[in-house]
Amino acid sequence: MKKIILIPLTILIASATVLCSLLGACTHALNIKDYPATDTEFRYELDSSIPLISPANAHSDNHCRGFRGETYITLGRDEAYPDSGESYISKLEYELRRLEPDGIKIMQVYVYLIEYYNTDIPDSALNQLKDYLELIESKGIKILLRFAYETTEGQKIGPRTKDIERHCSQLKVFFQDNLGLFNRTVYAAQLGMIGLWGEGHGSAHRHNVSKVIRAVADMIPENTPIMVRTPEMLSEVPSEIESRFSLHEDYVIGYNDPWVAIQTDSPYYGAVVNKCKHSVTDGEMPWGRANLDIDMIGCIRTCVDYGFTSFSIAHNYTEEGEYHLKKWQSLYLTEDILKENRFPYNPALLSSGKISVFDYLKYHLGYQLVASNLEIEDGKATFMITNFGFAAPHGYEIKLYVDGAEVTPILSHDCSELTQFSQLKFTAPYTLGELSIAIVNKRDASDTIRLFNDIPFSDGKNIIVANS
Repeated sequence: MKKIILIPLTILIASATVLCSLLGACTHALNIKDYPATDTEFRYELDSSIPLISPANAHSDNHCRGFRGETYITLGRDEAYPDSGESYISKLEYELRRLEPDGIKIMQVYVYLIEYYNTDIPDSALNQLKDYLELIESKGIKILLRFAYETTEGQKIGPRTKDIERHCSQLKVFFQDNLGLFNRTVYAAQLGMIGLWGEGHGSAHRHNVSKVIRAVADMIPENTPIMVRTPEMLSEVPSEIESRFSLHEDYVIGYNDPWVAIQTDSPYYGAVVNKCKHSVTDGEMPWGRANLDIDMIGCIRTCVDYGFTSFSIAHNYTEEGEYHLKKWQSLYLTEDILKENRFPYNPALLSSGKISVFDYLKYHLGYQLVASNLEIEDGKATFMITNFGFAAPHGYEIKLYVDGAEVTPILSHDCSELTQFSQLKFTAPYTLGELSIAIVNKRDASDTIRLFNDIPFSDGKNIIVANS
């Protein structure tokens, strides 16, 4: 649920019956592809052969993961959220300043197309979007992209399916013409397009969801993850493009409710969340001003079960006061609680056997990769990478270097295999010199992952063994 800023509660309650037909509270046969089950515990102990990071040195330098902010642009206007009267550039800059102390590297961006709901998108609006993406790039952040039209319950105007398809065709050409810029700024996309805030419900017109899914998949450049709002929508994704898709759970409250994507007691729950662990999946709580009950441990369990890559810090934090995420800065998880709930965690980040709920999410959303267990013998070096995070580093690849020259691994793995609780070994030919590892975004070579080790990180390389 999004943008409830000026929507009366009575309207929200009335619309719940509509959303219930879309979300997991209702019983529908689902077609969810089976994926290998991920591990539920770590199998190997880490040694100190590669120095581990301490809580004092923990960093949030990595992109495409963690807490995210939120902002908007309405194409064809100098406006952020439609009819807000607020400049979209001012809104972006305000949110970045507000969230700077939290080390935010990603923003969810809603691009509203309501100005052109029944016409072509003019070149002027596409140029506006290009300028905006260039501004995003200049800020050193990446975005979760969603297109939308409608914002108000009972709105009389909105696109028809053919309008969405036409806009997707236009945007496909725009993204192809600006592919480098797209890859450097967009880490994932959401289906959007349909209904209020692009969440798939409350639209002025009925839509052919299958056609919209195909149109958006064709529009978004390949290898870019796409998320849909409900398991029912996920069931409609054609098998040939299924691997690109996952869910975004926009009602994380920690317990079953008609608004959640799927009930935990659904016979499909296990298949849905296991699928999500093999794809980029995101989530958010409702806005804090809704004053809803939130189950803290239940929320964390949702993040873990779905394998969230990012989680909104725009919601339920400090938007109009201090809400749950803010309060969780002074609430703690002990090691016993983490073990009891089988939540993945990095023991090196605990202080006096505990970590704040806020910091636990901050450092464990998405990937958190640690190198250890280094062995050098017989002309080769072998080490292990443990993922303490909720999700794999989707869309990245691992490269090994000796004295700055890339070497062909003897044993390697795809980064998508580094799912929750994964520990994988890597081997490179090696006798002496500097041994380093680069974990590189396949769509943006400037985006590299910094390991959670207390080792040098330079030019995108993590130095496992320094020159003696």
